[in-house]
Amino acid sequence: MMEPFFTDSGMKTMKSDDEMKAAWAAMSKDDQAMMMKECQDAAMSKAYAPFCEKLQALGGAN
Repeated sequence: MMEPFFTDSGMKTMKSDDEMKAAWAAMSKDDQAMMMKECQDAAMSKAYAPFCEKLQALGGAN
């Protein structure tokens, strides 16, 4: 599910803010909620801290 937010298959480089916002908006509310929940997980949030920070900003905007 995270792949649309990254420019590479290894998910190391995030897309631009506008592209991330578009990918977020294209997701169902259920998928958005699931991703937000995953970012609450300590292991996930540590491994993908910058990604989860961006998601938090996007999730708060909806």
